[in-house]
Amino acid sequence: MPPIKSKSPFAVPVVLALLGAGLWLPAAREARADAAAPFAGLSGKWSGEGSIALTNGTIERLRCDAAYAVSGGGETLDQTLHCASDSYNFDLRDNFVDTAGQILGSWNEVTKGVTGGISGRASNGLIQVTVSGQAFTAAVTVATRGTEQAVKIRAQSGDLSRVTITLHRTR
Repeated sequence: MPPIKSKSPFAVPVVLALLGAGLWLPAAREARADAAAPFAGLSGKWSGEGSIALTNGTIERLRCDAAYAVSGGGETLDQTLHCASDSYNFDLRDNFVDTAGQILGSWNEVTKGVTGGISGRASNGLIQVTVSGQAFTAAVTVATRGTEQAVKIRAQSGDLSRVTITLHRTR
């Protein structure tokens, strides 16, 4: 698939980081409402779809598969994420640590070799984080209920406008 045309060389990798960020965050019931172990219950495979909208008006369907590995009593998460639209695909590797509701992490988009950071808070199953990378910032909100995750991303810069994804646990 050809890459999405962009004025910014970091727009697509940042989109990837944003998507990855939203996919690992704590669950309302499965990860317990308290911040003691926000990633508990997320281990396994997840998949789903949604849409990606660019500032140039292009909107495409997005399909994603994720694998979560939780450790540290539910406070540490490693994830791999593969997403594809009609014109682009990407692979992310991410890790997150929660300390009393404060989430810190990093991401690496493997095919582009681009990295960045994620920081934010977890509270009662609602995750609100800021995702940053080279010349890009976005707000990400994630809610998990049972075996479904709803991810919403709103970019504050770059060529990305918004991303919405619904993921379901596959095993």
